[in-house]
Amino acid sequence: MDERSEFPEHEHEDALEPKHLIRRSDVVLRAGIMMLGAGTSGLRVREVMRSVASTVGIENIKALVTYTDIVLTVQRRGIFRTQVAEIDAPGVNAHRIALVKDFAAQLPDRATVAEVDARLDAIEATPRLYPAWLLGVVVALACASVTVLTNGGWREVLAVLPASALAYWLNRWLSRLQLNHLAVVLVSAATATGLFLLFATLLDLALGGSSPRLAAGLICAAIFLIPGFPMVTAGLDLARIDLLAGVPRLTYAALVVLAITIGAGVVAAFSGVSPDVVPAIEGPPALVWAALLAASFFAVFGWAMMFNSPLPAALASGVVAIIGNTPRLLMIDSGVKEHVATFVGCFIMGLLCALAATLLNTEKIIMTVPTVLVSIPGASALRTLLYFDQADVVQAMQNGVSTLLTAVAMVVGLAGARMITDPEWAFTRANVPTTWSQARQMLGRRGR
Repeated sequence: MDERSEFPEHEHEDALEPKHLIRRSDVVLRAGIMMLGAGTSGLRVREVMRSVASTVGIENIKALVTYTDIVLTVQRRGIFRTQVAEIDAPGVNAHRIALVKDFAAQLPDRATVAEVDARLDAIEATPRLYPAWLLGVVVALACASVTVLTNGGWREVLAVLPASALAYWLNRWLSRLQLNHLAVVLVSAATATGLFLLFATLLDLALGGSSPRLAAGLICAAIFLIPGFPMVTAGLDLARIDLLAGVPRLTYAALVVLAITIGAGVVAAFSGVSPDVVPAIEGPPALVWAALLAASFFAVFGWAMMFNSPLPAALASGVVAIIGNTPRLLMIDSGVKEHVATFVGCFIMGLLCALAATLLNTEKIIMTVPTVLVSIPGASALRTLLYFDQADVVQAMQNGVSTLLTAVAMVVGLAGARMITDPEWAFTRANVPTTWSQARQMLGRRGR
């Protein structure tokens, strides 16, 4: 017997359900979850949800967005509905961010739920842009490039290449098994560091001597694990006082960085590698700078592809990295404190990314995140742990403070550039202007 026949009162309850509102609410929440699962900021998630809500005829929405959850309340014709959705695991998909953003921008004034769902189905079915084998190659190239930027020599570069590629494929395999995320990060970091030491030792045996720059490649083999999107979007959310979205992202990013550092630090501690700063690369200035600029490009290009950025955006990010990282490196060479130089470099890269994103008609965040990661303080974070392991508290604290200041400078420089180029980040109100002309009109009305 049908349940409704057995309990006739259920038929009356079903008739009272606002089914049209339920379907509309579902599609709004689905769009938000797709955007959130791709790794973008809380502001962009709300923007997409408001666009979809307007298209399907919902008068008003309120959304609480965290790092993994959305609580949505919708209103239509005096009826309210609240529902919650969450993503299974944090992830990054720059191409999906761009696709959903374009989808929201191109929505008509009115569309049915079925039409919107069909568009979202097409986006969800879009495969990743690059095969796994290619990602392994570009990730290895990116890690090797960061090794050059941290004063590693050709021997460290040769050791990092296979170590980072193998560790990256291990990380992908373990992630597919849905094991504890922090445990996967720690194991991957330890594997990358251990493989680097193994390949470096084989090179030492083949060449009959050890390299004085061995420490430069330790953390670089695992640098692909850095949570770039959560770190940067956390800073941007916090800059807008969006604590509900920013604090969980920042906590997640800090835990992942801690897992990376512990995994690499434990292996490094057993190896007996000195945590002291590696001296600058020596050689003809033209050759050294050519290597540094090429490393800046390929580091960012590799990260962008790993984040599934479209190829034009990845190439543009690499070019911006060359332009923005050059003054940063010059300032550091001139004795300017690293966090000050990092702020200036990231501010410049933020401005250039905004310009490039406008020219390419793409979302800014998919360019800014891989670009600013060229200045990530991975080496000083590892030195902090190694000095603590050796009970050298003074050196550990100095490196720890340097790491923190540099990480903050990255986000502050990017947030400053974003506020200048995008009025949505310069205001903390709910209905923010989308252009500077709207912002001027708003300020003029308030002045009167």
